[in-house]
Amino acid sequence: MKILIINSGRKFTGEGAHSLDLAEQLHVHGHHVLLVLRSEGNVTERARDRGLPTAALLDFAKGITPVSKLKDLTTLRKLITTEQPDIIHCHRGNDHGLAVAAIAGLRNPPPVVRTRHRGLPVNNTISNRWLFLRATSGVLAVSENAAASFGNMRPLLQDKLSVVYSAVDTDNFHSGRRSEDWRAAHGVAEDEPLIGLIARLQRVKGQLFFLRAAAIVLQDFPKARFIVAGAGPSRKKQIMETLVAELGIADRVIFKDWLPDVHTAVASLDVGVLASLSSEASSRVTYEYMASGVPVVATTVGCIPEIIQHGKTGCLVPPGDAESMANEIMDMLRHPEIANNMQQQALARVHRFHNRSHWAPDIVKAYERAITYKKTHKNLPSALCGYARTFTGK
Repeated sequence: MKILIINSGRKFTGEGAHSLDLAEQLHVHGHHVLLVLRSEGNVTERARDRGLPTAALLDFAKGITPVSKLKDLTTLRKLITTEQPDIIHCHRGNDHGLAVAAIAGLRNPPPVVRTRHRGLPVNNTISNRWLFLRATSGVLAVSENAAASFGNMRPLLQDKLSVVYSAVDTDNFHSGRRSEDWRAAHGVAEDEPLIGLIARLQRVKGQLFFLRAAAIVLQDFPKARFIVAGAGPSRKKQIMETLVAELGIADRVIFKDWLPDVHTAVASLDVGVLASLSSEASSRVTYEYMASGVPVVATTVGCIPEIIQHGKTGCLVPPGDAESMANEIMDMLRHPEIANNMQQQALARVHRFHNRSHWAPDIVKAYERAITYKKTHKNLPSALCGYARTFTGK
């Protein structure tokens, strides 16, 4: 199958990683992938680093930029007519609208599929209803939380909607990556439990809440160490450094901007934390903790209650509740046998539900359903009638 994957994102978030991982896995399973990305941005840089060739680089300019949009439309339409992909897979509103416009008027245009990566409600507007219900042949959601974002539109999507959870690279994320040398290089002794939060520096990721929980844990476990790792604005890091100084725990906290050896870093934790205050329609790092044999404490946001069963595959706490988070972390440190049991059950879940061996095939099945849907249903006579409304659709 020839698949055209479009992602207009600039920042390398979980959504961008999802798109590149999918391109790689589809290739592994024998499919031909055409990757269309933004001309500048971290997603494009990562694609180059991973040796993923791009079929086209577009501007994806926001706002009223008719010249740029027309250029993108012309480039994409030419690519589609030349390569004749079997499916067009979009990941964001901007590229979704562009793809629908690009196939307007083509004889036997390929079906368009959209992945929903967010849990925020989809605006139930006329343009979105037209885009998803009429102009799109298949819809994927990365979790039930993401699927629920369609609200009253969900029943109307019927069998066009498939929930396919994201997968984790278990060849690289596993307990064998744990390294005492890595811990020692970061100043962590063998008898010091290391609790980590790995996420981009953003308020919604809950780093300040995590640090307040750390201060509580240190009252009972003074040898504990905490690591906060993630890229982000320097001002965000300065705010965190000010807070740990005020809490008197600066000597127990490690800050890292980026982890080139993230597989080793994750496996070398004793507890992995997700402290997000909202969002998390999918959670890449939670899967990575689970696959690496690291017990998880996470907040009850987004899809997390779908993949973490409290007391069985990890521990859940309300978002923003530093005391509850601290108590769950301390319970894991006090009862390593219970933490290990949860970790084993979490690992079993990862290998059963979030393994890459069946991720790409499951998505290909959704593609096949979209192709069948396209053959048996008629879209609007011309996609151009909805172009102005859908080009920036969310």
